[in-house]
Amino acid sequence: MSPSAQALYTQLAKALGVESVPADARGIVQLDVGDEGRIVIVPEDAYTLMLMSPVARLPATMDEGTLLWLMRRNFHDSPLAPFRIGCDSAGSLVVWGRMPMDGLTGEQLVGLIDAIGAEATLIREEIATDENAEDDETEAAE
Repeated sequence: MSPSAQALYTQLAKALGVESVPADARGIVQLDVGDEGRIVIVPEDAYTLMLMSPVARLPATMDEGTLLWLMRRNFHDSPLAPFRIGCDSAGSLVVWGRMPMDGLTGEQLVGLIDAIGAEATLIREEIATDENAEDDETEAAE
């Protein structure tokens, strides 16, 4: 792990009020956020962090409004920036973003973790609402 990532993790631990944050040999940290959330922090090199939060499996069907809502979060003027919505090779929706470590403090990193966790929760809720609406329509048609 780079000295810059180690120093940032020390600041992160202090901001979280814990002795240390658990990092593996490559410096990857996984933190639980809320009831369902998880944030993965990956120091890609000595200068860049990637933060990622798995959201949920990509729904088999999704209405156009929900899809549009998700995709608008990838625009440059999105309130989610610098994070984006994506889908990994396993078919899971993820919220992810990269940022420079230079100048980033532990307190700022906590803010980013909170923001990405909240967005992942919001997406889970929107997708669940969408899926429940389809179930309700199917039941009503029967």
